[in-house]
Amino acid sequence: MNNPVLNHSCEQIQPPLLTMDKALNFLLDAAKTPTQTCNTLLNDSLDRVLAQNICSTINVPGFDNSAMDGYAIHLKNEQINRPGGFTFKITDRISAGSVGNTLESGCAARIFTGAPIPKGANTVVMQEECEVSDDGNSVEIWRPLSLNENIRPMGNDIKSGAIILEKGLKLKPQDIALAASVGINTLEVFKKIKVGVFFTGDELVSPTLALKPGQIYNSNSYALVAMLKHLNCDIVNLNNVEDTLDATVSALESLQYQCDLIITTGGVSVGEEDHVKPALEKLGKLSLWRIKMKPGKPLAFGQIGKSAFIGLPGNPVSALVTFFLFARPFIKKMQGINNYKNQTTQVQCNFDWRAPKLRREFVRVKLDHSTAPASANLYPKQGSDVLSSLVWAHGLVEIPEDCSFSQGALLNYYSLTDPTL
Repeated sequence: MNNPVLNHSCEQIQPPLLTMDKALNFLLDAAKTPTQTCNTLLNDSLDRVLAQNICSTINVPGFDNSAMDGYAIHLKNEQINRPGGFTFKITDRISAGSVGNTLESGCAARIFTGAPIPKGANTVVMQEECEVSDDGNSVEIWRPLSLNENIRPMGNDIKSGAIILEKGLKLKPQDIALAASVGINTLEVFKKIKVGVFFTGDELVSPTLALKPGQIYNSNSYALVAMLKHLNCDIVNLNNVEDTLDATVSALESLQYQCDLIITTGGVSVGEEDHVKPALEKLGKLSLWRIKMKPGKPLAFGQIGKSAFIGLPGNPVSALVTFFLFARPFIKKMQGINNYKNQTTQVQCNFDWRAPKLRREFVRVKLDHSTAPASANLYPKQGSDVLSSLVWAHGLVEIPEDCSFSQGALLNYYSLTDPTL
């Protein structure tokens, strides 16, 4: 009697679909945080991840200085907050980088932005409010004057001993500038992670070649490499791999001990020509496979040798969306970044969703910022093969399982265009 469960070699019992939240938490819990570090010069530090807190050993500024061009004044007590009409003798000129002489009571010094406040001075008046005598020897001010106007005190920006940059920060230009401002020339950062990639599908060809019947250009290769470069990873790219189990096994074997992570696209579904999943199970461990979401149900995660493994779907939109939702935060945690999770904002939807779906959906939208909060317009074609939709879209709206709504509903939005991502 035939087994009612297995009527065909490929008709196997499939594991239940895992929710998106459970799958993401599983991946992030499995991500190993980095331990190896190296020192980099500031000019080589952009997009690297700090491996230790950075503390300042100096005050910034290191001295009281002028906030603008004008005149440093030594006010007498009887001149403070009194009606104007006071005249001060000009006895000095102080430019940035120089140090002036002690300013006597009732005297003024011509001073420029950033120049040290001389001893005796207790306020600075901007030049537009000062009337200089014809001989240039005195200055008259007609408004009431108070103490410490336009004076930036020592340590106004940074106090000595303060933490200025925290471990786990992905360094931006302004972070590098801040390190330089306290006299730091090198930073200890985590070593880059190495990611191995290859792509399955005998129908895939390079854009350098002419298409033959049945072939398509391999856009996934360029998308994945670009996204990994954007995350500042070192990449080992095997390009297209023959669609056989032996070739897939061989590709995985060549990467498993030289990479921290291996990512593939395609070959993780249940078809007879899908070899990535069985190759992974042969060499290592498959820990997660199918996700209750659209696009991107087939998503493999496991371990081979010393490498974590993520197998993305083959359809272009599915590959990009699952990389963004799963691989990106996983990689950022492996890099040691503190804020590794994707961030969402609330937008109102300019469309109806009448038919509840069993899977969570991530639909491509473009934002209209003329409303508050911003409103999201839906791309008319949401198929996982419509790559042009991701060029058109600003981001993804997350539609929960078993959900229906009318126009105006507020839902979570993931930006795909934020330059800080």
